Amino acid sequence: MALLTRSRAARMAGLLLLLTCAACAALREWFSGPRRLAFSHERHVTLEKLACANCHADALAADDPGMPARDTCDVCHVEIDAQRAPEQRIDTLFRGTEYAAQHAVRLADEVLFSHKLHTTGQQACNACHRGIEHSGDVRFLAQVQMDDCTRCHAERTHYKGEDCALCHREVAASWAPPNHKANWTRAHGLIARAKSEVSAERCDLCHQPASCEQCHRVQAPENHTPYWYERAHGLVAMDDRQNCAACHEPESCERCHATARPRNHVGTWGAPLATHCLSCHQPLRNEGCAACHQATPSHRLARPQPPSHFPGMNCRQCHGLTPTAPLPHVDNGDDCSSCHP
Repeated sequence: MALLTRSRAARMAGLLLLLTCAACAALREWFSGPRRLAFSHERHVTLEKLACANCHADALAADDPGMPARDTCDVCHVEIDAQRAPEQRIDTLFRGTEYAAQHAVRLADEVLFSHKLHTTGQQACNACHRGIEHSGDVRFLAQVQMDDCTRCHAERTHYKGEDCALCHREVAASWAPPNHKANWTRAHGLIARAKSEVSAERCDLCHQPASCEQCHRVQAPENHTPYWYERAHGLVAMDDRQNCAACHEPESCERCHATARPRNHVGTWGAPLATHCLSCHQPLRNEGCAACHQATPSHRLARPQPPSHFPGMNCRQCHGLTPTAPLPHVDNGDDCSSCHP
């Protein structure tokens, strides 16, 4: 039994070594080999002044614009490539007679799109393929985003934002993406806050902010338990106010805490200098004392400066951290003469 186990372990080790060597060889070829799909639109469009239809023959007449054919490129490159190294010839762009980057313009079956209908309006190609005339990579073609389409279509009187069927076979206002299943109720908050640019994770494509607010007025987030209200929410608010602000306005905090003081605001919390205020209540909407103490009558009875004081004196030189003349209140950085004339 022990010999059998050792034999099996040896075979597994040999297989693992073989796979490792194959992976290393593939990576070496990937990183050190020629860049197969490098293509300069800038060279062809900007410098050589070629029209897009010179290479994309079906761009003006077909639903699928297609990619350049080998014989189209050969018109120029038979002579040009004769003086180039093999890795710089157009052979690297083709698999036989088919362009190797067909995937760059291949749309999902879900999408309805006719290229010829978009070229009849006499628009320049770079109206959709922005910057294509300066690109040096075939993958640049794939950078036409859904927002580019909706932005252009929004200018047309017949288009409405919810008219999904204009460009989609199945997607509609009542359609839910596949990720809206299983544990979506619990997970959607993380997706919404991530603000991903991936279409399947963009809430704003289907939902308005009002829909979030309408739901969460009835259904609170899962972590908003009684303990959350009593103890935890203040700590989270200090650490991530932006997250709270997704649902809550500052006025909602003020309305609640006008009658319900935080649980740690007890005993000697406010004495002697009340520096605790600035540890939580930041950023302040204004920097004066009235930001917190709006109705304290003693603030209107501040003592005037002694006769020996004169304008321009450095009050904090004596009333700062020295023990001889400590301040009876927190130093919020204001000009002392604003309260002590």
